[in-house]
Amino acid sequence: MSAAPELPPAGTAPEEAIRFFRSKGYAIGFSWQDIFRDEHARVFTVAKAMSRDLLEEIREAVDTAIADGTTLDTFKMTLRPKLEARGWWGKKRVIDPATGQTELAQLGSPQRLATIFDTNVRTAYAAGKWERIQRTKAAFPFIEYSSMMDGKERPQHHAWNGTILPADDPWWDTHYPPCAWRCRCWPIQRSQRMLDRQDKTVTDQPVAFPHYTWHNRRTGETGTAEQGIAKGWDYNVGKEYLRGLAPSPLPESFDGADEVGASVQLTGGQTATINTFLDAFNIGPGKEAIWTDRDGWPLSIGCGWFLAPGNVPRVPKRAMVAPIATAITAPDAIDWVWVAGLDGRAMLFRRYRRSSAGVATIVDIGREGWRYRIAAADREQRAA
Repeated sequence: MSAAPELPPAGTAPEEAIRFFRSKGYAIGFSWQDIFRDEHARVFTVAKAMSRDLLEEIREAVDTAIADGTTLDTFKMTLRPKLEARGWWGKKRVIDPATGQTELAQLGSPQRLATIFDTNVRTAYAAGKWERIQRTKAAFPFIEYSSMMDGKERPQHHAWNGTILPADDPWWDTHYPPCAWRCRCWPIQRSQRMLDRQDKTVTDQPVAFPHYTWHNRRTGETGTAEQGIAKGWDYNVGKEYLRGLAPSPLPESFDGADEVGASVQLTGGQTATINTFLDAFNIGPGKEAIWTDRDGWPLSIGCGWFLAPGNVPRVPKRAMVAPIATAITAPDAIDWVWVAGLDGRAMLFRRYRRSSAGVATIVDIGREGWRYRIAAADREQRAA
């Protein structure tokens, strides 16, 4: 087996990659299929690492690898003795909690450490890259699919090499690399001037391969993916990360007065309201993107703004969409404020204020979520 290939960028990771990895929660799973597809954009997991302290041990080593540019050899040399001391090494008989059956399973091994290292570091770089792509796509609106082209690449990835499409093209929903285990492909941003200088053009139609049907025996899920995209890799890790960055609606703005959904399914009217909001930021229906406010502060804008925990819809009345969006896109003032939450905790928000016809719209956005309120403009000015 060959050594793990070099990662696309060398040296210390961009801050976006570090931020992506550190935003993850923990999830314990016996099989790699227990935590599947886009769930990996939100949680850190290692199959058969069945305790939180063991996951924390592995995660610390991965975090160092991403933040400090640790090599695979150093990663293995540092982590292996710790895992051996915990007894998490080699083949052992373990109980599958889903079935209650005992099976002989591979725990730690040099190959597994290489997979853990490669998968987590590459997806962190890719998610960070996507965040940067979304922030700078006005200047660099195209992405080029780049494969290593050293004879070790998959034939489909070889065929996709050089594919150039707009950053918002739906092809990237499933073909944004990495597209498989140990995939070494990488997205490269391009401007129109760069394409002209290199005599390149936007791809009319990417090379397409037959689809296959996959089945997750642990969850019962089924789906299809194009050949060349491994089972569980047919999603855009960066897009799923941005979806998770969107602030959740706080209850004080939405319970009671607005279009509060009782189910986890958006109605047609709610979807239309959300798309009207997204359009104010020049974001297409159902899309997510990094949008930069007047003072240069990045915000993740997307459908997640209107989904409370459990994916329960919290959508403002249609008439409120324009004032809320305008307060953010064209504010009279932007401030940082500390606010006491419903539970008494102090929360830091970025506050956007916009007054019109004697009425002020105030939108607070923070880590805990977002909210809005309407007040008399003169009273709001006195309070400020």
